[in-house]
Amino acid sequence: MAMGFTITPDGWNKSIDVTASSRILSSLGRNQIQLSGTGDNVATSVPLERPSTGGTYLCIPNKAVYVQPASATGIPNVNILRSASVSGSTLTIRSYQYYPNVPNTFDINSFEVPTAQPQTYGIAMYDSTDFCTISDVSRFGYVTYRAVIDINGAWTLPASIPNRDSCVVFARWENGSTPLYYDRATYQIRTYSAFGSTDGAAMGGLVSGIAIVVVSTGVTPPVPSSGYGTLIRNAQGVITFSSAWPPVIWRGGMFNFPFYLDNSTGSPAKVQWNAAAGNVALPMVPLGSYGFMCGDYASVETYKKRPVCYSGLLMSGNSVSTYRAMPAGSRVAYEYSPVRAQMGVSVPCIDMADYF
Repeated sequence: MAMGFTITPDGWNKSIDVTASSRILSSLGRNQIQLSGTGDNVATSVPLERPSTGGTYLCIPNKAVYVQPASATGIPNVNILRSASVSGSTLTIRSYQYYPNVPNTFDINSFEVPTAQPQTYGIAMYDSTDFCTISDVSRFGYVTYRAVIDINGAWTLPASIPNRDSCVVFARWENGSTPLYYDRATYQIRTYSAFGSTDGAAMGGLVSGIAIVVVSTGVTPPVPSSGYGTLIRNAQGVITFSSAWPPVIWRGGMFNFPFYLDNSTGSPAKVQWNAAAGNVALPMVPLGSYGFMCGDYASVETYKKRPVCYSGLLMSGNSVSTYRAMPAGSRVAYEYSPVRAQMGVSVPCIDMADYF
């Protein structure tokens, strides 16, 4: 059988072919954004911590909705994230925006998969990052953890994972009714159910057989623990590739979430499956909160309200859907305000077959 350049990472029992499509995943930083002005499609631009190099953008919102606290006799205003894009050192978001001047309205982590580079020397790795030329350590991003887990409530990323605060968690599972939600503040992946409860949802519900791959960013790969393996160093002598940690294998697979913003006096629940596109057999999706959706409970007030939930993700086969998950601790007057939204965004997906 024809083989390419393969590595066996530290502690793994699987060899990984890194001959082609080996990339890093770079963090561009975290933005907690305060809005000004009002309107249905307001543009807001803020500086990134690190500029984009023109690679494939990965937007992972931690919070994509903000609801004004309001009394029982008031109609709360709402801010909803519509889209995000980067150009150079600038992040631009568009939002449905009717509650301005609130600090940390949206909370977004930005990453990118740098473009492949032609290699003029070293090991031949095709359609890949040129590891010999990377000079900025903050751009490094490698696979540092993998596992298959069951969750019924909450599971916390191990503290041993490097740079948990800026990692990306990719997951693949099978469950079309109980969503997964990643809470970056606590490093927890949670399941949610009880969507008729007064808070809109409650933590719990079993999801089994979840394949997890964690990519840590801003970390320098170590020398293999055995003392044997492959290292690539840049001109400064810094290790930029090590067989101790696998690179990000990305062949162009994407999940494309179309924007929607819905009003409804009926059920606020909505499942809209989005199939993975591109060269990927068993797609793994980056966990984030790509919208919001109300719970079923309806309060009896002057203006009837439903509880707001940050969206998690459902997965069935090679498709994903946003779905209500963690309670946001606020309510919308559902006869006057949107009850669900999904930001329009395309996110890269990796292939489980490369890592398991």
